[in-house]
Amino acid sequence: GNWETMQGDPELLWALEPNRRFETGRDITEINAVGLREKLLPSDTKKSNEIRVVVTGDSSIYGWGVKDNETYAVYLEKELRRHFRRPIEVINLGVPGYSTEQTIRLLDKLGWDYEPDLVIVSNIFSDCNIDAFQDKQALALTNPEKNIAYSTLKSSRLYCSIYMPWAEYQSKLNQNPNRVLMPGIPTGPNAAVTLEKLNATLALSRVPIADYLDNLKTIKTKAAERKARMLLAPLAQEWDVGIWNVPMPKPTKEHVLPWQPYREAQKEWAMQENIDIISFPDVFASYNGPKAKLFVDNMHPSKFGTALMAEAVAKHIIAHPELIGLQ
Repeated sequence: GNWETMQGDPELLWALEPNRRFETGRDITEINAVGLREKLLPSDTKKSNEIRVVVTGDSSIYGWGVKDNETYAVYLEKELRRHFRRPIEVINLGVPGYSTEQTIRLLDKLGWDYEPDLVIVSNIFSDCNIDAFQDKQALALTNPEKNIAYSTLKSSRLYCSIYMPWAEYQSKLNQNPNRVLMPGIPTGPNAAVTLEKLNATLALSRVPIADYLDNLKTIKTKAAERKARMLLAPLAQEWDVGIWNVPMPKPTKEHVLPWQPYREAQKEWAMQENIDIISFPDVFASYNGPKAKLFVDNMHPSKFGTALMAEAVAKHIIAHPELIGLQ
């Protein structure tokens, strides 16, 4: 898929277009009626003995570059069904480019209606991405405060003549035509920075670290309110297995990639909150076969990568069945 499969959304910034069926080469990708790469709908009644797992994240969870039957969610569902021998649904809430800010809203809009027993959060790369916008400001732009002062200003000609052209300009920075606030690819000096420039660079991230951790806490709290558990599964990319295919100089020991501080902060937060982590970077790094086959590009896992991810998560859940409400 590509950004042509997206549509602007005032609550989420962008979303997969519902009921979309499109071709990538000879492969067919289907988006369901609520805008997910998922067959199950929130309105589908949960059976009394059924277990539901929701997986969240960006394009790697969505399954960029793999077929509908090769996504991480599909493979994880097969692994869990084979072991537990009962109805298990793994719902794919992955959307390309989604940060935790968007995922919280997607969970509120659709995800919690699936009544998950476990939420597995893999959001990290889109949060630390350095782009033309930050999510909170972008969401404020699409959902301005509805107070009396704003309403009065909005109705004035001065507002229309000054503010709206500026807002339109902001919404189109670094974006594809006719689309709303699509994330770009971090390039140049912001992609790998020296330690002394790290804090200044991270301040430009779509979701700064403090907000990222707050968002993880929000997801955990909302899951607990629904008697669901939470598991973290941060994503891997090629540099984790020693491959650097990005069109920029290879990082040195003096450089820090933007997601590294996020991983460290996430790990510390998880320890404090007693949340388990399945580290996909560690899983991929320990793979004994040719590591290049695990990715379709520098960031997205191939069908071999998604299968490896599913196997690692299933192994952890099998060892800790309490995560899905089993003894």
